[in-house]
Amino acid sequence: MLRLLKLAWRDLWRNRRRSILTMGAIVFALLIITMAHSIQNGTYDAMEEVAVRVFMGDVQVHRDGYYDERTFSYSLETDEKDWPTIMDSHDWVDRWTTRISGFGLISSDSSSVGGMIVGIDPSREYDVSTFPTRPVEGERLSPDDDRRVLLGRTLALNLDVAVGDTVVVLTQGYRNAMGADLYVVKGLLRTGNPDVDRSMMIMTLHDAQFLFSMDGRFTELVIRTEDFRKAGDFARDLQGDLNEGAYEVMAWPELMPEIQQARALDDVGNGIFYIFLLLMVGFEIFNTTMMSVMERVREFGVMMSIGMKPRIATALVAVELIIKVILAALIGLALSAALIAYFRANPIPLSQELRDMYETFGFTVEGFSFSNQPRIFIQPLIWIGCIALAALVYPMARINRFSPIDALRRFK
Repeated sequence: MLRLLKLAWRDLWRNRRRSILTMGAIVFALLIITMAHSIQNGTYDAMEEVAVRVFMGDVQVHRDGYYDERTFSYSLETDEKDWPTIMDSHDWVDRWTTRISGFGLISSDSSSVGGMIVGIDPSREYDVSTFPTRPVEGERLSPDDDRRVLLGRTLALNLDVAVGDTVVVLTQGYRNAMGADLYVVKGLLRTGNPDVDRSMMIMTLHDAQFLFSMDGRFTELVIRTEDFRKAGDFARDLQGDLNEGAYEVMAWPELMPEIQQARALDDVGNGIFYIFLLLMVGFEIFNTTMMSVMERVREFGVMMSIGMKPRIATALVAVELIIKVILAALIGLALSAALIAYFRANPIPLSQELRDMYETFGFTVEGFSFSNQPRIFIQPLIWIGCIALAALVYPMARINRFSPIDALRRFK
């Protein structure tokens, strides 16, 4: 084996210009794919975190059937489970809160609009989500607020109300009880989601329980986890602790499937680009390997005529390619890791327009996000390795079919 390595290294040095071209193509492909993969995943992770943390939360617990029906008959009772103990028993639970979500008719002196009414516990909600934390006008809710609400900015425009004005809410609550009350607008919100901005009213949980006749009840328990990417695993873990027939535990990919669909669609487009780039690298590897074989037909013929078996020749060619791939992979990964580390510490600045867009979601970002997850580096290595193996198949088959006599006659 040592002699084989020495021969392979000698041949690589003898054909160093061609070897450098092959290694350069591999380094370039690894660098491009790794950097593109890093910024794609980093950007999507940041966007997903923003979308999840704005309102939906990482994991939600409902009464079984609530997600489909959205009625108060599927509400939960505060004392039906020891919710604080259950949450504390899971290390992955970072923060949690309870909400009431319902619908009603919101009216002012000039108009009436149907809207979504959300009751929150301000003492807990602000650690779980961002949607009620940054009103563009007025102030956010406090736990002791009584009959004070936040309105989506577009909803307020449609109602022709401002901070300090009064609105009337008429709704149908638990067990068809009618609810009606007056509320003072304490602040206006702009979440960046047009549907939310034109329909959402936020009040304290105790006001919502009174309005909907839901004393001691809530519709959903919202959890913020230590890592939103593992929300699916966390949801299954929590589901095992609860009665599966009575509760549904849903992670954010189930609650917002459109985000996953958008990412999958983008992955398809990027995958086409990666395939095109890898095919180019594959052709370069195949070309240099095949040229190396054809230029050494006479050499292999002489060596076979004195007793060298074809498998030794094929092993020599394979070792040469493996050395080139390993060296190129080490160089490409080192460059990629250095660049990603640099850009993570010094993000590429965003334009002011993009910064403003992110801030509407309650998320401050100064530049593009780069991911350094292990799969960012492992996947391109696997792809390059598969391409290199595929490029070896035909040259190795040609070597195995070599006839020493024909080789010597052809290149006499």
